[in-house]
Amino acid sequence: MNPLLFDIDESTEPDWPVGPLLSDRMSVLCLKAEYVGNANPNFMQGIDSLKTRAMRRFDAFAEMATASSGASSSHYASSYCRLEDKIQMSKSELMAIGYSDVAIDAFWETFVDYLAAMETRSHAELVQDFQTEGGESEYLVWYMRLLTAGYMKKNAETFQPFIDGLYPGQTVEPMGKECDQPQIAALTEALQVGVKIEYLDGSAGPGEDLQSYVCSPTVESTTQQEPVSITLLYRPGHYDILYPRESEEKEAE
Repeated sequence: MNPLLFDIDESTEPDWPVGPLLSDRMSVLCLKAEYVGNANPNFMQGIDSLKTRAMRRFDAFAEMATASSGASSSHYASSYCRLEDKIQMSKSELMAIGYSDVAIDAFWETFVDYLAAMETRSHAELVQDFQTEGGESEYLVWYMRLLTAGYMKKNAETFQPFIDGLYPGQTVEPMGKECDQPQIAALTEALQVGVKIEYLDGSAGPGEDLQSYVCSPTVESTTQQEPVSITLLYRPGHYDILYPRESEEKEAE
């Protein structure tokens, strides 16, 4: 079977039940219920260190299409224009590395049309799109999975361990599969979006800050790094969106 087609092998099972891609905004303290009785007390301490933050549960690809959390309006406008240009050009780039026009055209066209309509819609409406099952948001998310796989294949030297064999077709492209850090790094480079990942993995002890990693691609045609637009919270097996503290949001306005 051709792994470049959207008809993924039926043996590729999702990592979680397919449902809404984005939850309502909630307190990080809601996570405590999931770690009651955990043998590692660092999880609870890590959650306490984030108690002034808010979060959304989500598919790790979804927020790339809808949010620029903590970014200034000027940076958001600049990022939006670059994203629009990149999506416009992406179809021909994917076809150049072997993807079929017939397989990707409907998804690409949906993405282009969605971006064109974004400026006239509220943030609440955009979030609702990703909370509705079976809508066009699934086309957007799958296309971003395709962009991720395509970027990995195009930059084979950087992502060599992740492009051999069936990895792209079974792990990157299918809906419902967990997104790992190499995939996030590839997508941030492909879309030129800065992303920070904070790790709630039980490694930070009392009084210690959570470890973090910034995927910040270099702005094309300059030597400057992209500012962080999105912050993710990593927990073993999952990513959530992590919103800035209120003071940080005000500074970014």
